[in-house]
Amino acid sequence: MEQIFLFYIIPLLSLFVFFAPVRFKSMISMILLSFGVICTTIISSYVFTFGHGYREQFSTGFFNPVFSVDAMSALFIILLNITSITTFWYSSSYLKPYGKIKSGMELSLHYAAYIWLYCSMSGVILFHDTWTFLFFWEMMTGATFILVIFEGEKKEKLKPAINYLIQMHVCFFVLLTAFSIADSYSVLSGFEAVCDYFEHNGNLTLFLLFFIGFGIKAGFVPLHTWLPEVHPSAPGNVSGFMSGAVIKMGIYGLLRVVCSLQNNLFEIAVFLLVISAVTGIYGISKATRQKDIKRLLAFSSIENIGIIGIGLGLGIIGVQWQLPSLSFAGYAGALLHTFNHSTFKSILFFSAANLCKSTGTQIMDRMGGAIRNMPCTAAVFLLGSTAICALPPLSGFVSEFILYSGLFASFTGVEPEKAVTLLFVIIALVLIGGISIIAFTKSFGISFLGVCRNPLHAAEKEHKSMVLPLILPLAAIVFVGFFPFVAIKFISKTVFDVFGVRYSMFCDSQLLSLQNLGIFGSVFTVSCIFIWYIRKKILSKRTITTGTTWGCGYTSPTPKLQYTASSFSSNFARIASHKNTDSAGETVAETELFPANRTHINRYGNKKQLYLIKNASNKLAKLAIFQTGKIQHYVLFALLFMAIILVLSYAGLI
Repeated sequence: MEQIFLFYIIPLLSLFVFFAPVRFKSMISMILLSFGVICTTIISSYVFTFGHGYREQFSTGFFNPVFSVDAMSALFIILLNITSITTFWYSSSYLKPYGKIKSGMELSLHYAAYIWLYCSMSGVILFHDTWTFLFFWEMMTGATFILVIFEGEKKEKLKPAINYLIQMHVCFFVLLTAFSIADSYSVLSGFEAVCDYFEHNGNLTLFLLFFIGFGIKAGFVPLHTWLPEVHPSAPGNVSGFMSGAVIKMGIYGLLRVVCSLQNNLFEIAVFLLVISAVTGIYGISKATRQKDIKRLLAFSSIENIGIIGIGLGLGIIGVQWQLPSLSFAGYAGALLHTFNHSTFKSILFFSAANLCKSTGTQIMDRMGGAIRNMPCTAAVFLLGSTAICALPPLSGFVSEFILYSGLFASFTGVEPEKAVTLLFVIIALVLIGGISIIAFTKSFGISFLGVCRNPLHAAEKEHKSMVLPLILPLAAIVFVGFFPFVAIKFISKTVFDVFGVRYSMFCDSQLLSLQNLGIFGSVFTVSCIFIWYIRKKILSKRTITTGTTWGCGYTSPTPKLQYTASSFSSNFARIASHKNTDSAGETVAETELFPANRTHINRYGNKKQLYLIKNASNKLAKLAIFQTGKIQHYVLFALLFMAIILVLSYAGLI
């Protein structure tokens, strides 16, 4: 019973934040969060200590919570705890300037909501019955909404938050429907009932319901529309936590459903592979065309959700085709990439938040040369970009290497139609990886290199207190990259315990390859550091002069001669979205020898999405007839709704 008590006592104790002086609010919240992290870590360590899961059912009089810890729960608890500690450590510095412009109540609500969010996400991971799971799922939505509207006095930031709240409630009702179908069939509840239902019925329909519910939270296309709007508008500390941990709850729920599948495996796998490939390519294509750095990172999160989905699809289809190496590579790659994305995307968002706070803008076209005043932030952003582009020797390379290895190893001896499917996935991964290099070369180069394009947005000196918290996820990125065999051994236990896929001879050969790559990466990194150190020592004794790199007879360069975010990706943007491009400006005639000043603007929008939104708004406007403004009418609507529910329940339809 103490496990349930944990999830009651911490949210209740968080109320003391409202009565504490402003200078103690952060400290009290940190103590409560640390207590929660320690308790959940101890609970999860049970799996690693004893080698098996733990399950207990309680009776509270109203419902019977099922507390369950297995290898997957333990993995996601580790992911959540690392991201939570990093985020709160970063937030303590990020929120300091708000102490002068925000009231004590607003700061208290923000800190308390963070504690509630952590407890709710832990509850989602550790409770598997329907009603407890959905309770914490809805609590997670409410807490996230409170965090997102921290700057809700600005209309442009409040609107995306309301959009998020509406879509998360749609997500909740879809999940409620899916769980109700499973519970009505079985005497069990929650994910155990789902497993029972799948064993005796077709899996495809119920899986699609769960995919819609969990896919909205995760950000699969076309269920992603809230994500690129909320991440840029949320405070920098919240954006990093949402991308690093909150959207992973959608992946967690989907993994729980996938590990229960019994039939319709081929149809489900093909569906996942196609929708995930579209999600990955669409996400990174949109990211490459962005000028807002946080919006670029938001679309990149969609891309990485697509990569994780591809891994799940490969795992399922490997089981169907009886290819253990492909199945292991798919599941292991998906799980490891989920962990990796949580670490490198959180530091990318936090680094971007440092940059935006220093320059006073999120638009990359106004930045430039920030590396001079923000060298540590630039270094962290560069390492995060290297990892997310799956370049060796960092963690992103390891998880995608596993996927590629499983794909190429499965080509031997398979039928042509299977080979075509595998080739489709390889092409999708190659496209995603290639385009991601364009996107992050652009984001780092335009923001940190060159010279400042707008004096009003010149980067200020960075505060080390906002860079130091990024050490923890950065250490995880480097550790997985340099010691991939440790990560694989750890992930392989989860794959076997949850999905029943064993560690095969294929895995031994790939482990050896990864071990060699880790050694080469370590040697290469140490060599680079040594050469840099020797060069620094040599140059310290010389007088260094600076000048233009390439004058070519031109002695008056200006910042306008640099690439902008738009011009850097203009060729790709024309290929990817030529139908959605709007141009404005006057052309220069051939006879005009000395052109006058002109402005020219290219906008890469989404006309189809705007059309759908406008069309839906016009249709919804017709429902305004029910918005009479009279309280008695609203009470009548509520009574009618309850009456309908009562009739349907009595008829056994729900």
